[in-house]
Amino acid sequence: MQSLSVTELVARLRRAVEVEVGEQRVQGEIGSCKMAGSGHIYFTLKDESAQLQCVLYRFQANSCRVRLREGLQVELAGRATVWEGRGSLQFIVSRVQEAGIGTLQQRFEQMKLKLEREGLFSPARKRPLPAFPQSVGLITSATGAVIEDMRHRLSERAPWMQAYLLPVQVQGKGAEQGIARAIRRWGEPEANGLPRVDYLIVARGGGSMEDLWCFNEEVVARAIAESPIPVVSAVGHETDFTIADFVADLRAPTPTAAIELTTPDAAALDAWFAQTGLDLRRRLTRALELAKLRLRAAEQGKLARPAEALAPFIQRLDVLEEDLRRAARERLEQARHTLDMAAARLSVRALRAAHTAREERLTALHRSLLQSARMRLQSRSARLDALEVGLRAADPQNALERGFALVSGADGKLIRSTASLHEGDALHLRFAAGSAEATITALHPTPTTP
Repeated sequence: MQSLSVTELVARLRRAVEVEVGEQRVQGEIGSCKMAGSGHIYFTLKDESAQLQCVLYRFQANSCRVRLREGLQVELAGRATVWEGRGSLQFIVSRVQEAGIGTLQQRFEQMKLKLEREGLFSPARKRPLPAFPQSVGLITSATGAVIEDMRHRLSERAPWMQAYLLPVQVQGKGAEQGIARAIRRWGEPEANGLPRVDYLIVARGGGSMEDLWCFNEEVVARAIAESPIPVVSAVGHETDFTIADFVADLRAPTPTAAIELTTPDAAALDAWFAQTGLDLRRRLTRALELAKLRLRAAEQGKLARPAEALAPFIQRLDVLEEDLRRAARERLEQARHTLDMAAARLSVRALRAAHTAREERLTALHRSLLQSARMRLQSRSARLDALEVGLRAADPQNALERGFALVSGADGKLIRSTASLHEGDALHLRFAAGSAEATITALHPTPTTP
């Protein structure tokens, strides 16, 4: 038999193992475990009788959700090979999951189907959350980053809100009973010495399916469904789904997202108040400019009957004034109603004072707008009255009323001098009341001054 080099023999062993064994799934306990500087993870997988060298390459380790550690029971998928560098058997891992996860997934699907058939996931039974909440009850662990992140986000977004924590265990044996008990206790706050809140947030950070399993238990799902106040589920990361998510009135992808989804933005409220004031000023400006343009048109027009021509504009000014008053009242009432609703729900002194200040500002603005409009309208009305007096004074009818007469010739032209008249010419006389015909019998020209 021809002898082989070590390299040739190891190569044959590698090919034989890869062909005869190849892709496999294997279950066992992690022994020694180490991450190299390259990012690859090297560990041993063992049971009572044997152990196997394994490697999880960096690009697979980056997406692995299971934190490999000594003593952890896992199920691996990958392929068997021989590492030619040392001639040792090696299992190259492509996927890791904790042992028993398949059974957990099956239980999850069975529970989901059962509760869905009972209607616990129906959108019709989900309750809306308050638009302007005053308080929230937090059911989560008292330690860790989750509660601190939620409190920090709440203070930034809605500083007027009161947040109350009812600490519970959120992982491990018996955690589901504590979570369900906390939800039910807050359903009867007075009887359990708890403050009344507008809604609840049940929260936990990310983790494996086993870590989050207490939120898949039936006792938690039924406690959420029976809660008399709305419940928000904020468990795990965005890709994590639990039974609690399906039963809750609202599912948030993360605990901090639950705060953002359920609270109004203080900055947005301030912007709304500012825009409301700007809209009022714009409407008033447009109304006054329109009245000014129509007044100018009235001043420049040739009016045969001043009183009749001015009457529609005066009436229009009255209508504009009434519209302005009504618009200001409606805006004020709308703003006051919004403030009343917010004030009824919000109890923090600083916010109440801020809302009161804005209400007073709106009231002052309303008073100022009405006073300005009234002064402008009075000024325009006085000017129209002066124009009417001037036009009446220039009306020929007024001269006739004082005893004068209009004298015109046979051609209808007014006679202003005797220079164009002759004895025997016919004249037409118009008086304030009636008219007469006359004939010239004698002419008396105005004497010339020497």
